Amino acid sequence: MVKALLFAMPESTSGYAMAGFLPNLGIISIAGNVNSDVCDVKVADLLLVKRGLEDYVLGLLRRQSPDLVGLSCMSFQYHSALKLAKLVKTYDKNIFVVIGGYHPTLMYEEIAASPGSQFIDFIVRGEGEATFNELVTAMHAERGYDKITGLSYKTAGVFHHNPPRDLLPLDAIQLPKRNARLITKGFRAFGLPADVIETSRGCTYNCKFCTIRYMYGRTFRKYEISRIIADIKDAYEHGARWLMITDDNITLDLQRLEMLCEEIVAAKLSSIHYLVQATVEGIAHSEKLVKKMADAGVKIVFLGIEGVSKANLDFLGKKTTTSDDTRKAVKYLRDNGIASFGGFIVGNPDDDEESLWHVFNTARDLRIDAPSFSILIPHAKTEIRRELIAEGLVTNADDFSTYHSGFANIKTAHLKPEEIDRIVKEMYDAYQNNLAYIRFTQLRRIYPTFFWKLVAKQLPSVVLDLMKNGGGSIQAF
Repeated sequence: MVKALLFAMPESTSGYAMAGFLPNLGIISIAGNVNSDVCDVKVADLLLVKRGLEDYVLGLLRRQSPDLVGLSCMSFQYHSALKLAKLVKTYDKNIFVVIGGYHPTLMYEEIAASPGSQFIDFIVRGEGEATFNELVTAMHAERGYDKITGLSYKTAGVFHHNPPRDLLPLDAIQLPKRNARLITKGFRAFGLPADVIETSRGCTYNCKFCTIRYMYGRTFRKYEISRIIADIKDAYEHGARWLMITDDNITLDLQRLEMLCEEIVAAKLSSIHYLVQATVEGIAHSEKLVKKMADAGVKIVFLGIEGVSKANLDFLGKKTTTSDDTRKAVKYLRDNGIASFGGFIVGNPDDDEESLWHVFNTARDLRIDAPSFSILIPHAKTEIRRELIAEGLVTNADDFSTYHSGFANIKTAHLKPEEIDRIVKEMYDAYQNNLAYIRFTQLRRIYPTFFWKLVAKQLPSVVLDLMKNGGGSIQAF
């Protein structure tokens, strides 16, 4: 029996941490798709380990005695994965280390050729469920790894890269194994116990900044609705009362989304709070659909607005949406009691301070309940990275630890990275730390306890706004 211990990395971006902490779905999906006759899998989300991280990991290594340690990481988490790989090998050089996730999938050749590869034995590329299962099966049977597609493995210190694995048929993927978690308390969103599910994988759009296509290609695969309902029930039975649906683009099939909402209501699962990610045109398509989403328990929709000018949308490779559609989408959500989280990308090549504040004013005029002013990231292998490097606009090409939306790794024709960082911080402060925002945001109604605790932390800024506004007047947006 192979004993495996899988870790999710400890970093999260500050914007997500403000709302709560969500568990990693990938490692429990891998755990749920391993042959239990050959492998015992435990998982640990290090996101919730606030102090003594190395001691905690070493303690687990002593108690679990794994044969194999798996590390899942995004680009900004890779430095932590490498530190943990070194920690594992220092503790016991005979423990195999495998890494997977978006960054290893994108950068497997560079990782294999780097000095850090001395601490890594395997790289799982792409979807990991079948590849990992075949890896532990081969370990259990003590046979070679050369036939396992989607796997890079090391022999005599040299990595060999097997051919890529075909995309998995979703009907072959078993439910995530939530009882494999070693950390079960502390995952919360807006004050509620939280978990994560998926109802589909992939996106057919051609956005130049996105890495999804390098994981799934430009495809869209859907789980059977009965399987989704079973997953929701399982998450509920494990304590979740708030679920993020991680689908890359759930609005690619609007009829299916409507059917899913109806089934959630029929299964009496609408008391759970849901967050989904959606396109503007998908939400603007039908208020009837939005009403069904509200009936099913959807409380938040993250809208991929991305840009407010056609030039920026064209640069991002984003399908142009009209301002009328954006207004319609936000109105449909507000009229049905759903909070809008508006995603905007700033730091495009010709952006100056005025254009960034134009994005701010657009979000304010729309009355977005929570804006995300994400700084453009030159993700590895993306078309946009190549273009930005060619224009001399990437200021940090190699340190991926800052490759998250809250840090500028680029400059524009008019702004230095530190200027972008400063302006974006000022935009967030100006948007949320004032009485007008408190007055109109629906988060106050949907999550009152969480919201007022957050306001209390920001009280000095709110009081200052009150004083500036004449001792009590609230300026409406």
